[in-house]
Amino acid sequence: MLDMVIFNLYDVNHHYDRNSEEEKTMFKSVRLKSVSLILIFSFILFYSPYLLTGQTVGKGNLIGKVYGKDGTTAVEGAIVNIRNVATHTVYKSSKTNMLDTFKIEGIEEGLYSVGVVTKEGNFNLENLIGIKANETAIVTFALKSYSKGAASKITEFFSSPVGIAIIVAASVAIIYGFVKLIEGEEEVSPFKN
Repeated sequence: MLDMVIFNLYDVNHHYDRNSEEEKTMFKSVRLKSVSLILIFSFILFYSPYLLTGQTVGKGNLIGKVYGKDGTTAVEGAIVNIRNVATHTVYKSSKTNMLDTFKIEGIEEGLYSVGVVTKEGNFNLENLIGIKANETAIVTFALKSYSKGAASKITEFFSSPVGIAIIVAASVAIIYGFVKLIEGEEEVSPFKN
């Protein structure tokens, strides 16, 4: 009889230990899920402050003047186009007004490349413009002709006597180096001794 009581106590303890292990595993699982949900919720709130306040992202404005190639004469009827470098959204101004100014309103915050359309043609400007939310950027553009840009100067240089001499000297140096490289090599073969 004593053996049966000890066996029953062992069985109860073993059953209790098994339940406690299952409970521990279940508790760990619930705790892991809870912590995961809290972290995800915190991450969303941290990176989305506008969700808590209900605010929307503000838009900026761009106002400015466009000057001709001489840099002093205002261009009439110019249209300024800006393109967001990240989203490729394009905003266009109306033609420059009587004061030779343009205005673009409701622009998303970001960096923009600029192009100007005039009676003389289309011009892409080299600089980027940063637009901030709820602010108005004031700029001045001077159009620049690219017909005599860097590419034409390089072509002009290599068409001159000095440029031709440099091309010939570089070609001779390359050929000489190649010939010397070939002269110094002997035929290497695993079959010849």
